[in-house]
Amino acid sequence: MQRRAFLQTTSALGALSFAAFQSPYANAQDNAPRILVVLLRGGMDGLTAVAPVGDSTYSRIRPTTAVQQTLRLDGSFGLHPALSHLHSIWSQGQLAIVHSTGFDYSGRSHFEGQDIMQTGMTKPYTSPSGWLGRAMQVANAPGGVAISIPMPLILRGNPDSVTQYPNWMPSLRRDVADLLPALWAQDEVIAPYANVIREQNMNQMRGPMSKENFENSKSWPELGRLAGLEMRQPTGPRVGLIDFTHGFDTHASQGAEQGVHAQQLKELDRLVQAFQAQMGDSWRKTVVVTVTEFGRTVAENGTTGTDHGVGTCCFLAGGLIDQSKVYADWRGLKPEHLFESRDLPASIDVAAVYAKVMERVFGISPQKIQDQVIAHKPHAALKGLLGLG
Repeated sequence: MQRRAFLQTTSALGALSFAAFQSPYANAQDNAPRILVVLLRGGMDGLTAVAPVGDSTYSRIRPTTAVQQTLRLDGSFGLHPALSHLHSIWSQGQLAIVHSTGFDYSGRSHFEGQDIMQTGMTKPYTSPSGWLGRAMQVANAPGGVAISIPMPLILRGNPDSVTQYPNWMPSLRRDVADLLPALWAQDEVIAPYANVIREQNMNQMRGPMSKENFENSKSWPELGRLAGLEMRQPTGPRVGLIDFTHGFDTHASQGAEQGVHAQQLKELDRLVQAFQAQMGDSWRKTVVVTVTEFGRTVAENGTTGTDHGVGTCCFLAGGLIDQSKVYADWRGLKPEHLFESRDLPASIDVAAVYAKVMERVFGISPQKIQDQVIAHKPHAALKGLLGLG
């Protein structure tokens, strides 16, 4: 199968993952901060999501893809109109945007970039664990369940985590499931999963899922709703992950206010809206964070799309945000200010953003984060993000 065809066949697949998921994995601290990470695979275009309306170069180099009718943020940036719910969160003082940001990677490969965005390493394929999993381990957070196949790399690093995924296939016969602990007792690798499979099989027997419900369960709003339903519980998960593949890889016919990229942003907006609605009062102790492997080229290409770039933007929403603000080290869109004269630079290391998130959510010291979780380059522009210095 060709690389492009493979990416297209996986573009509609989503997964919802939890860390510290219910008892016995749950953290008993009802007021402990919660974090929902949303992986936006494919390379979200930060210049579409948060348009630099104050930069006169923007419209000139994007004659068909520049977003003109934005939702006001400040004099320099405007929010894409598809992100209307995020704009309402901005109005409530609970949306932070970091612009011209990205990982220390400029290879423009989806596969390398997605490995880096999950491991937090500066070189691809050099770590078997993810920065979120390592943060849990350093913070002594309990194990978790990833509703995904396989365990997402970003959550690996906590050895107590396990995986599960909703499906419409028939459950195991009860007598077969009951035999697993004895059959696997001598195998130290798979023995711990026997009781997990038994318990999940019992749950499936009590409430079998139809094919129609299975398809619905993969939609963005439904994944957001389910995440909120679980994470708002006093003994529910502190960490959730929603992983969607490829949808932002818009090489052709990207659109501006309408179009392929706009539709993906709309789905992100619906996800956050559904999640917030389910979280209820627990929203006040929560942060939603987006992660993408890279941005798009500043200028549109000959097929009215954008190609793989470097810098992009990152959203942080929730009650843990104490002021709405665009955090940026903005250098402009003229060629001399771009990376290799074509890309928005990653002038703020996005790993430094996630370091602040880990400090706020897990209470890990900045030095431990730097040494044991995710190496990063601190930036003065991030001062005050999540109430941290």
